[in-house]
This record gives sequence, C-alpha cells and structure tokens, in this order.
Amino acid sequence: MFKTFIAAGALLAATAVPASAVTFVTTAGSAASFAGPATGTRVDFNGALPTGVTLSGTGYQLATGFQSGVASAPAFGDNSTYLAVGAGGAATLRTSFIANAVSIFLGSVDAFNTVEILNSAGAVIGRFNGAQFSNPANGDLGSAATNLRITFLAAANEAIGGIRFLSDSNALETDNIVFSVVPEPSTWAMMLLGFALVAGTMRVRRQRTRVVYA
Repeated sequence: MFKTFIAAGALLAATAVPASAVTFVTTAGSAASFAGPATGTRVDFNGALPTGVTLSGTGYQLATGFQSGVASAPAFGDNSTYLAVGAGGAATLRTSFIANAVSIFLGSVDAFNTVEILNSAGAVIGRFNGAQFSNPANGDLGSAATNLRITFLAAANEAIGGIRFLSDSNALETDNIVFSVVPEPSTWAMMLLGFALVAGTMRVRRQRTRVVYA
C-alpha cells in the first residue's frame, strides 16, 4: 500500500497542502489511477456499501454514464455507477473504523467542487477545493489533469473517519474511494531495521557453519 503512494508521487507531479492535519497527493488520470489502491476498504457504488460505511446527505445521486447538464462519469473509468453531487448538494461517507488515508478518483474537477476530510468524531480536519487539485480546474471531461486520483493522508496525531463532497454547481463526480491504514514512515524505518538485523544474524550464522568430514 505504502509503495503505491510512493510510486504515485515519484512518477507524477505531486501537490501537497502546507502543514496541516491533512495533506494530499494527486496522480494524473489513467486507467491505473482510476483503479486506485489494491488494498483497503473500497467504495465503488456498484452495490451495497461495505460493512462499516454509511452514505448520507442531500442533493446527490448515484449516477451512471453521461447525463447532459447534470453529471458525467469520470474519465478513464469503467462508466459504472459513481457518486454525483449537484448544485448546493453534499454527500458524506462515514466509517465505523479508523483510517489514516483515503484515496478518491475525482472526475472533471471544477473550482466549485469541495472535499472535506472528517475525523472519527465527524469534525472537519481538512477542506480543499477543486482549484487546489488542478490548475485550471475547468471541468474538462477528458483531460488527465482534471480527472485525478487524490490521496489524503492524516497527520500522525489525526485519524480519518469520513469524507464529505460538496459542490456549488453541477457537479462533483467521484468513484473508487478507498479508506486504508498506511504505516507511518517511522514504522517502516523500524521494520526495515528489524529486517536488516535478522538478515545480518542469518549471515553470521552461515559464516560460522563448518562442514566436518568423518
């Protein structure tokens, strides 16, 4: 999982929010970025919501394909069901579990789109608009620059308990939302140190092994 985020940042331009409770990384639209992380709790709107996830709000719909003047399926996707939030609407996904990362695919990003990251108590710990994700945020339906995989990461002292989508006009479209737990860099460092110690011990033992012939 952690490798996925590192690869995304290394291969494509990353955009980070100044130090705050939540930062984000964007990855240009493609079939691979639409698919998103392979592990975690995925919300793709193609059936029942996963256990522990609820959806609430007003002025949103679960849409498919292209609906002129209302919504359009995110580019690079599979044209299956997606979440569309209309003018003045809001849709909130809450989780009964705690994550420290949530990754979304946001289609045809507009400046009037807004994403809020919530903590386990439902309080907003991060608020971002479309202009922070893409420049220009002009709602281009087919561009890799305005159809993006966006991964939000909570600070070490924060946790993610939900995400809210809002839009001042038609529309905000999102799909393939994945909540996950990503190890902190310090945790990975300790794990790597542990692996190195184990490997070193095994090497010493092999060097001390002697073959005795009768």
